[in-house]
Amino acid sequence: MAAKKQGSDAVVAGWRDGLSPSQLSLEWVQAVQHLFLDGTGEEYFIGSIQTLPVPSWDGNLMLLDSEDIVPNAMRGLLWTTPFKQDTVRIVSFVLDSGARGKGWGSMAWNMLADNLLPLGYCNVQLEVRASNSRAISFYRKRGLVIAQELHNYYRQGMGYVMRGKLQPYHPNNDTPQQ
Repeated sequence: MAAKKQGSDAVVAGWRDGLSPSQLSLEWVQAVQHLFLDGTGEEYFIGSIQTLPVPSWDGNLMLLDSEDIVPNAMRGLLWTTPFKQDTVRIVSFVLDSGARGKGWGSMAWNMLADNLLPLGYCNVQLEVRASNSRAISFYRKRGLVIAQELHNYYRQGMGYVMRGKLQPYHPNNDTPQQ
């Protein structure tokens, strides 16, 4: 698979319903592996990706920069799983370096809320690296709070559990809308 040029690429297609890890071919898993490395600095083994606890459902999205659904078009990924009766857990939410800061994360968040609120999921939980101030700010703007510290959770430092209400985010007034 050819390496995707990161940084200034324009994303033209957008978010689509995402496949679960168990549905991915080897080529797709390698694209996810590359995205995780670019987006988090963490290296994941192919088997670790394939066995992530993510079902095939309405809580998964993939950001593609092509109308064609092909592995080398993937620019972002949002994988979630039902956690409790009314809570969804974000297993992975990552954008490549060229897709960050352009509204794609907010768009995925709102699509997630639109997809899952009608199904009864009104709460969200996730883990985030404590040093990832950009992600923590993103989640705080959406009403999540740090609920717990996670020592030795990440190879490269401490993490946090963040929790809050799952609701669409509207940046025009800088507060989530009910």
